[in-house]
Amino acid sequence: MPVARCDEAGRRAIDEALDRGEAVVLPMPSPLAYVVAAKTAAAVNRAKGQPDGQLVAAWEPRFDRIAPHLALDEAERRRLGWLLSVERVTALVPQDRDAGAPGWLAPATQYGMTLLFGVTWDPIAWLLERHAPLFVSSANRPGVPSATDLRQVLAGFGPEVWVLDGDSLRERARPHASTTTLRFVPGRGWEIHRHGIHDALHAAAARSDYLADVLARADAALFRRPGPRRHDGRGGRHPRRSRSTERPAFHRASGPRGSRLHEV
Repeated sequence: MPVARCDEAGRRAIDEALDRGEAVVLPMPSPLAYVVAAKTAAAVNRAKGQPDGQLVAAWEPRFDRIAPHLALDEAERRRLGWLLSVERVTALVPQDRDAGAPGWLAPATQYGMTLLFGVTWDPIAWLLERHAPLFVSSANRPGVPSATDLRQVLAGFGPEVWVLDGDSLRERARPHASTTTLRFVPGRGWEIHRHGIHDALHAAAARSDYLADVLARADAALFRRPGPRRHDGRGGRHPRRSRSTERPAFHRASGPRGSRLHEV
C-alpha cells in the first residue's frame, strides 16, 4: 500500500488518486478512526471488499448544499449542522422527497433516510475544498474493527489503495473507534442508531445519558438554552430523552429496514 505523508508531495499523491476515481484511506481527528473516501460509492465499497450497492455516507461539509433536501424543520437542521461539524457524529436523517434531492446523494440514501458525515479538520481541509462531496466509510474490511492507526490500515488494505498517514497528528494514547450514529425519527426525535466512540467515551467518564447531554449542548450553543447537567448533579436541565436501539459500543448494526450501515 503506498503511504503518503502530510506534506506537499503527499497531498499531491492523494489528490491525484481521487482524481483518478480511486479510494483513499484518510486519518480523522482523535478519537475517530481512519476512513475510506472516494468520489464514488462504488470505489469506497470496492476498496473495502463490499458489494457496490452497500450504503455509504455522503461527506459534504458545506451544509447549505444538503439542508434543503432534508425533511427537517429549521431548528432540527441547525441541530444537525452542529452535530455533524462540532460533535462530529454521523447522522441518519429523513430526506424530503418533494424537494428533489440531487442524484449524488442517492448512494447515501435508503428507504428515504440519508446517511451524512460532516467532519472537518485542518490537515484535510485542502482535500475537502477541492473534492467534496465525497463518499466515506470506515477503514476496515468486513468483520474487522475499524483501523485506528497506520499499522492497522496497512494490515487491512491492498497495495492499490493510497493512505494518508496521520498518526503523528493524532493522540495515539487515547481510545479510538468509529463515530456514534444518531438518527432523527419524525414524531420521536433523535435516537442513537449505532453506538460508537462518542457515547462510549461519555459512558467511560461515568457521565449521564450521552444523547440527552449532546442535545443539551447543541441547544445551549445554538439557542442559548441552559447547558447540560453536570455529572455532579448541578447545571441545566436535560432535553427530552430518546431510546437507544442498537448494540454495545463499536459494533455494527442493521440500518433502516435491515440495510447494512457502514461504520464511519
